[in-house]
Amino acid sequence: MNGETFLDRIPCGILKLKTDENLTILYSNQAIQSLFQTPASLQDMVCESEYPELLTEIRSHLTDQAASFDLEFKAKLQISCTWCSLQLNYIPEEELLYCAISDITRMKKFQEHLRIREEQYRLASRHSGCLVSIYDIPSRTISPSPEFSRTFPFPHTLPLSPEFLIENGIVHKESVTDFLDFYDDMEKGIPEGKCITRLKTGSGDYHWFSSQYSLVCTEKQKPLRGIISYQDITDQYEKELAYQKWMEYMREQKRDCIGYYEYNLKFDLFEEIIGEMTQTMPEYVTNSFSSIMTYIAENHIFEEDREMFLKFFNKNQLLYHYYRGNRSLRLEHRRIRPDGSVYWGLGMVQIVSDPYTDTIKAFILIKDIDESKREALNLQELSKQDSLTGLLNRATAIHAIRNTLKNSQGHHILIMLDIDRFKQLNDNYGHQFGDKALHRAASRLKSALRRDDIFGRLGGDEFIILLKDVAYSMDLYARLENLCSLIGSALEPEAHISGSLGTAAYPEDGTVFEELYEKADIALYHAKKHGRSQYAVYEPGMSMANL
Repeated sequence: MNGETFLDRIPCGILKLKTDENLTILYSNQAIQSLFQTPASLQDMVCESEYPELLTEIRSHLTDQAASFDLEFKAKLQISCTWCSLQLNYIPEEELLYCAISDITRMKKFQEHLRIREEQYRLASRHSGCLVSIYDIPSRTISPSPEFSRTFPFPHTLPLSPEFLIENGIVHKESVTDFLDFYDDMEKGIPEGKCITRLKTGSGDYHWFSSQYSLVCTEKQKPLRGIISYQDITDQYEKELAYQKWMEYMREQKRDCIGYYEYNLKFDLFEEIIGEMTQTMPEYVTNSFSSIMTYIAENHIFEEDREMFLKFFNKNQLLYHYYRGNRSLRLEHRRIRPDGSVYWGLGMVQIVSDPYTDTIKAFILIKDIDESKREALNLQELSKQDSLTGLLNRATAIHAIRNTLKNSQGHHILIMLDIDRFKQLNDNYGHQFGDKALHRAASRLKSALRRDDIFGRLGGDEFIILLKDVAYSMDLYARLENLCSLIGSALEPEAHISGSLGTAAYPEDGTVFEELYEKADIALYHAKKHGRSQYAVYEPGMSMANL
C-alpha cells in the first residue's frame, strides 16, 4: 500500500501546504477532496470573512518559528459553514506545512449552546437576586460570578474547589456532609439537585443558603458543568427551624400536661385543644380566645389569681409581647382541682409566626408544678428564717420593717430587745442551754404578738420587733411589761432569766429604719443601765453619752 492510499484512509483531512503567499496546497487526501472539491489553496477552504484573520495567525506562528500550533476556522462549503480544527506542523527546511483537519462543528455548537444557557441563567439569576457559580466537573473547580465573589470571603488568586471552601471555613461544619453530597450528585450525573447549607459571608457571619444546580452534559451524557445558584434564606429558614423545634418540644410535653392549646391569633381561632377543656363546655362558651380563657379562669383558677391569669392570657397582650420580641412567656398561678383543692400550675406560651402560612400562633401549655413549687416556697421561707428560733433572720426582718415604714400613714413602735447577762448564762450553763433560752424566749414572745407584727432575730441574744399601727398608751405600756415578764418565765423552774427592751416611735422619733434603730438601741441601754428586766421609751435628749 503506497503512502497516498494510506493517507486517504485516515478519517480526517490531510494537507501539505507551501508557505508561499497563497498557502498553496501541494497535497490533499480523499477526505479534503470530497469536502472541498479539490481546493488549490487554503483560501479555497476557508470562509472569506474568516480567512484574513486565520492567515495573520499562521504568518505570526511562522515568524516565531513555531514547530506546531493549533487553530480553528469556519470552512467554505456549498451547503453550510462547518467548524474545523487545524493542526499544523512547520518544516522550515522544506518551507512546508503539514496539516490535519477535523470537523469540530458539534463541539462548537455545544459550546455555543452552553454559552447561551449560562448567559440566560446569569440574567435570570440577576433578576431573581441569586448568586451564581459554575462547577467544572472534569477539573473539579468552581468559577464564581462577581456577585458570588463579593459575598463569600476567599482568596481570589487561588482555584476554588468544594474542599477548598470547607478547609477555609466558608462552609459551616454542620453543613459539610450536605455540601459534599451536593457536589457528589453533580459528578454522578444527576441532572438537578438542591441543598440547604450554612455559608460564611464577607461580614464573618454564617447565613443559610438554598443552593440549586442544573447539569450540563456532553453529547454522550457525561457530566460537564453544574450551573449553581445560591439564595440567602436565613430569615425564613431560621423561622422554620424555630417552628419545627417548638413543635417537637410540644409533642413531647403534650404527654404530661393539664392542658394544651394551639391558638391562631390572626383569626382568633383555637386549632387544637387537649386536656382540661376537652370536656363538654356550656353553649355560651364560643371558640374565641377571650371566651375560653374566661371560662377556664372561672372554673379552674384560684380566685385570688384570676385577674392575673386573664391579664396574662389576653389576645392583645400576647400580640403586644410578640411585636416587642417577647416570644416566650411563663406564668405561675394557683389552680383548683375537681375535688376543690388548690395546686400550683405553670402556663407556658410560645408565640411564633407560622413560616408556611404567615399567621401568628400561640402555643399554650399548662403543667402541674405543685410539688416543685411548694418545695421552692418552703426553701424560700427557710432562707428567710433564723435557724435556731424560727423567727425572721436579720436581713429579712430589716427588709420587712423598711417596707412597712416606706410611705406608711400609720403609727408604729420599734422595739430592740436582748437577754440580760446572756454571756454569763452561756458561761455558767453552756451554749446549749443558752440556745434553749433563746428558743424558749422567742417562742413566748411570738405568742404575745399579733400576726401582722414583725419579729426577728438580729443575732446572738438581740431581737427586733415592730408593733404595727399602735401608739403609746397605758395598754401599750402593759404589753411592754408583759413582754419582759414572758422572758423572765421562759426557763422556769430550771433557771430565771430576764430581758430588757428599748422603744422608739414612728414617725415622732424617725421616719426611716436607721433613725428608729439608733434611738431604740439608746433606749435599750437606758433600760439596762437602770436595773435591767424592764423597758425604756426613747425620749428627746437621750444619748449614749448620758449613760
